[in-house]
Amino acid sequence: MSKRIFSIQTLSVYVSTTLVLVLLGMMGLLLVTSKSLSEHVRKNVTVTVIMDNERSGSDAASLCKQLERRDYTAAARHITKEEILEEQKAELGTDPVIFLGYNPYNDAIELSMNPAYANSDSLAAIEKRLLATRGVKEVYYNRDLMDAINNNINKIGAILLVLMALLTIISWSLIGNMVRLSIYSKRFLLHTMKLVGAGWGFIRRPFLIHNLRVGLISAIFANTILCGAIYAVAQKEPAILTILPTEGLIAVGTGIILFGIIITVLCAYRSVNRFLRMRSNDLYFI
Repeated sequence: MSKRIFSIQTLSVYVSTTLVLVLLGMMGLLLVTSKSLSEHVRKNVTVTVIMDNERSGSDAASLCKQLERRDYTAAARHITKEEILEEQKAELGTDPVIFLGYNPYNDAIELSMNPAYANSDSLAAIEKRLLATRGVKEVYYNRDLMDAINNNINKIGAILLVLMALLTIISWSLIGNMVRLSIYSKRFLLHTMKLVGAGWGFIRRPFLIHNLRVGLISAIFANTILCGAIYAVAQKEPAILTILPTEGLIAVGTGIILFGIIITVLCAYRSVNRFLRMRSNDLYFI
């Protein structure tokens, strides 16, 4: 078997395998990013609990401490009606007390939701439970936003999974054909080795090792290209790093390496076995 790693034939296998793995890696990054973006949006979902005006600030502070211990709450903050008045004065540029003669606002509690509970069904149940709590007048959260998040995330996830499945099948076919062509030129050498008594395992071994190296090196090149692309994007948009979790990047990189090795080795194994099963006359007609 030829040892010229940089021959045209071998180079084409490296390039083709690398490009296919880059495409798979890009799909993996999109899937990880969409999931991370969903978590990021869910972490910023807030529920505002408006207290009854008859309840004192101490009651609101006590309820805030109770809600802070709930499973669905990531953080809770008590906002007094005086603080709300100051915020409104800054936004409106006028003081409502001057026109009304009293502070029209009520104490409020702002809840930052646990991402696991930041969905339409859970929020509806939480809203019902809060409204049944003594001293709670109203509960606000952005229902339209939650519905849009849930619908879009489900659609995007389904589309990405379908695209990844199709791309996996296509990549298997492309890489398999490239590996098969690289072994095709050595089919007579395989037959000669078989005639002199070499076992199939002995014949397959160098091909499997060679293609394992092809898969590993191509995967390293693919990961390098993806890391370079992420770095280039991060230079222009640093915020992209906040939705690219380290665990997700490691999982995608590891997946590319494993997929590159497995697909090239399996394709080489099947191709060598195919030629070893053929009779000498048949080798001239393929």
